[in-house]
Amino acid sequence: MPRFDYVIGQPPRFALATPRFRFRALAAFAGRASIGGDREIALACLVAGRLAAAMLPPLSISPGDTKTRSSAAKQWMASLSLPAAIRNALAQVADAVVLANPIAASGAIERLAAAVHGRVDEAATGELLQLAADLNPLLTEAPSVS
Repeated sequence: MPRFDYVIGQPPRFALATPRFRFRALAAFAGRASIGGDREIALACLVAGRLAAAMLPPLSISPGDTKTRSSAAKQWMASLSLPAAIRNALAQVADAVVLANPIAASGAIERLAAAVHGRVDEAATGELLQLAADLNPLLTEAPSVS
């Protein structure tokens, strides 16, 4: 009987790279949260984060599509019952994405992370802050929320 435990594991040449989902903790928190309040906040943060993450390679969505996605997201977020500070921070993210300015989007994501601090768990906040750092090449490390 042949033994295959010594074969060097290499993926087949036709294999695709494993996709990496950027917001695992945020999605997990939304799944654990009870219906209403915190779940709506987490889902709105997930939508805003995905809007901003689309500015990064390899996606780099076209400006026309970005404007359409942003306006649809703002319309959906307007239907949620969110605190005013969080609603304003979410709108700032959507507006910064439409401007196609990654540094402005980074600042808006940081303000969103500060607004939702304490309403979502630390890992979810950390994902938003890492996105802000990825959008702003001038930042050497992810900002922190105090």
